[in-house]
Amino acid sequence: MSIRKYIFGLLTSLVLLIAIMLSYQSASLFIKSFQMVIEDMMLELGRIYPELGSIKHQILDYHITTQWQEVPKPVRDHFPNIPKETNKLHSKFVDWIYLSPPKKIYSLMVVEHNEKYVYVSSFDENVHEKIKKIHKDHDFNIDPIVRIILFGLGGIGLFVIVLLSIFKRMAGPMERLQKWAKNLGLNDLERDIPDFKFKELNDLSSLIHSNLVSVANSIEREQDFLGYASHELRTPIAVLRSNSALLEKISPNPSEKEREVRDRISRASLTMKSMTETLLWMSRGDGQNLQYESINLGELINNIHQELSYLLVAKDVNVKVDSDSSKVSLALTPSVIVLNNLIRNAFQHTQKGDVIITQRKDKVRIENIECDDEVLINNKHSLGFGLGMQLVEKLTAQFGWYYEISQQGESYQVDIAFTLE
Repeated sequence: MSIRKYIFGLLTSLVLLIAIMLSYQSASLFIKSFQMVIEDMMLELGRIYPELGSIKHQILDYHITTQWQEVPKPVRDHFPNIPKETNKLHSKFVDWIYLSPPKKIYSLMVVEHNEKYVYVSSFDENVHEKIKKIHKDHDFNIDPIVRIILFGLGGIGLFVIVLLSIFKRMAGPMERLQKWAKNLGLNDLERDIPDFKFKELNDLSSLIHSNLVSVANSIEREQDFLGYASHELRTPIAVLRSNSALLEKISPNPSEKEREVRDRISRASLTMKSMTETLLWMSRGDGQNLQYESINLGELINNIHQELSYLLVAKDVNVKVDSDSSKVSLALTPSVIVLNNLIRNAFQHTQKGDVIITQRKDKVRIENIECDDEVLINNKHSLGFGLGMQLVEKLTAQFGWYYEISQQGESYQVDIAFTLE
């Protein structure tokens, strides 16, 4: 729910509640005031009646008597018993629906005066007809209760109209601010900030602009760093790789210890090259401009397996690669990074056991089965984590590839599909 709808609903409900309460109070006061006038009139008539010196008397529409039997029969029919409360108006309405006057009204008051009871009563069995005669010169007459309701509804309607106009005046600048912030890019930072009429909105737009400027400066510094790092990191690694290869040509038959040193240098340089290219590629965010090409996924897996085979030296690990010759349209760099990190992760976390790599078309499953209980316990909480796996998760999410890690006993499986799911 939007803030606009929430505030509108809240304020409208509040005003509706207030209007209902005030309308009810106005209607109640109108009826009570009308009854108070009648009550005061009847009470005064009851007090002056004994001075008239007669058993019964009629003044206007009021019947006054000291004898209960002299009270008009229609009134006695609706008040079969003499009310016990004195000096208080008792009324009964017939066919009264509150929105219009009742058809019949019967009123009675027992006035206690000089230790005597005086019965003052009145009744009207043609209320509607009398109202029509009173208002015969008017084409249209509205009952006071209906007027109160109409005034209440009119007040609510007026409030809603004013509220909508206020929202319209406020919503326009807010929607423009939202649209401006949504479309604000790094190339738009040099433009002037629009005026959104309200000080709070202008302050918010300035805050958004300043934060984006700060982000732009950080990105620019990062891009400069990556530009330098791309050269500064790749150059020594390339030199190390080329000199290692040159050393093999100059001295193809080294001693056993020298061979171990050369192998360590070669493996370290290969690892540095892979990780450096991965980090630089991820930091540059080149995924938007990658070229797709037809790749033999099985051949690619075998090449990565051969390059990473040094991780299995001195380990009792059996590797089985089951692949086909199908070709898949892929972006080469991210697919190599993903497979390289997954296979590297399987080789690093298997000390004794089997690594099974299965590839069918665009789907690859890498399963490593650890048979060493001690290693299995140590790897229980660490398998599948680290920088390499974070890169895999980021890449698969970026390209929409299916990616899942599962465990069944001593077997850990990674399934990946290089197509959009």
